[in-house]
Amino acid sequence: MRNVLLKTTAQKGSNDIREIEEFFNKHNFRVCVENLDTSKKNQAETAFCVLFIDFENKTECARAKEFIKNSKEVKIFAYLKNSTKKALINASAIGASASINKLSDIDEELLKTTDKENEIKITDEFAGTKILIVDDIVENIRLLEDVLAPFKFEFTSYTNPKSALDNIDDTRYDLILLDVIMPEMDGFQLAGEIRNSEANAQTPIVFISASGEKQNKIEGFNLGSLAYIEKPIDPQTVIAQVYGILKVKKLNSQLLFEKENFIAMLTHDLKTPIRAQIQALDLLLKDYFGELNPRQREIVNEIMASNKYMQNMAENVLTNYKTENGKLKIQKTKNDIKLTIENTLENLKFIISQKNQSIKVSYKNIKNTIAYYDDIEIKRVLSNLIVNASEYSFDNSVINILVENCTDNFKITVSDTGLGIQPNNIDTLFQKYATNSKDYRKVGTGLGLYICRAIVNAHGGTIKASRLKDGGTSFSFTINIDTPPGKPALEKKNTNKA
Repeated sequence: MRNVLLKTTAQKGSNDIREIEEFFNKHNFRVCVENLDTSKKNQAETAFCVLFIDFENKTECARAKEFIKNSKEVKIFAYLKNSTKKALINASAIGASASINKLSDIDEELLKTTDKENEIKITDEFAGTKILIVDDIVENIRLLEDVLAPFKFEFTSYTNPKSALDNIDDTRYDLILLDVIMPEMDGFQLAGEIRNSEANAQTPIVFISASGEKQNKIEGFNLGSLAYIEKPIDPQTVIAQVYGILKVKKLNSQLLFEKENFIAMLTHDLKTPIRAQIQALDLLLKDYFGELNPRQREIVNEIMASNKYMQNMAENVLTNYKTENGKLKIQKTKNDIKLTIENTLENLKFIISQKNQSIKVSYKNIKNTIAYYDDIEIKRVLSNLIVNASEYSFDNSVINILVENCTDNFKITVSDTGLGIQPNNIDTLFQKYATNSKDYRKVGTGLGLYICRAIVNAHGGTIKASRLKDGGTSFSFTINIDTPPGKPALEKKNTNKA
């Protein structure tokens, strides 16, 4: 039978003491009752200590703090039978290992606290981690900061949820702790707005509330919360939950990094030999090794077209990965849309020549062809649309490209004279892996149009498809003309605003 040390200011034999003794006796513990001021016994044989005092009494708290200071070898629970916010704060302030609101709470804690191998060893692993706390009561914020202080986090705190929302994009946080019940805006509403923010849409959120109602927990989890902490908080539980969330987040980041390296390496390993073959084929076509006869030139052109197609597919795989993981970065610079189209067509001439197709480019209401956009990514959009048009068009057909000036943007339309997309398929065209290649016995990944939409959306434009009356399909997208290159937002230094 293990020993439990009960340090108290209550009278021995009182109802409270008897209640505690009976509870532990049922769980095969022997209770050693000592007055708070009595010199401590040998604690080597003590499983843990329960501190039962008036936690709102400054004098008793001061004496208890001194006891805890000299009892580092044993874990000490603060038993808050009649819990108040002040009592909880004081229990944490004097250094109690955990707070217990009712004896039944101890039932689950026994194994946790007596098995030292299960204790979380706090290191500097997460030092500097950015934590946002939003609670309308300053004392609650201070309590959380005190409990999590050993982690050496960087805290940003707000007592006004609207102020927190106004500044939510200033910093990319690693974890957000939200009180549920707040004036003006509750924690659930704030979480919903955070999920629509640019910087913290994917940041883990934990709700904290005095309400343990099932519906509140469900609503929290529906908003993507990874945990739901009930008040009054238990320091050890908070530490364990926060540590677990950050540990999982770190492991996911490592897996994502390894996956990113693998995709980059794979596409690099694919592009390198493709690029080398294209260069070699280009030399053949330029007669560097002797003049080719018509049949030889036809074969080399076919091989060149296949390599260009493979190169485009490899680029799509990498772009898709960047899109899925928020790595697609648009670098807007001043470009000439006419030159961008010409360069794209030059790169695709071997693919187009395979079916003896031609491309007609027209400009409508165009005085100036200069705009701000990412030249590489817009070329990718044009390449995917033109290759798509070529693939689903007949031999000897014409692919039309129309560039229009529509007040604040360029509208670029790529249309073909093929069989046309079925009306019931238009709504799903831009979805990932959506393809009609099987219907036409073609080969396709279903990534091209999905990537086009991601790139155009990242530019602030729109893209749509339509079936032409005389057959064929048209794809139109817009590019803003007068959008200067965006300057990246500077991350503000964390300061406590509570």
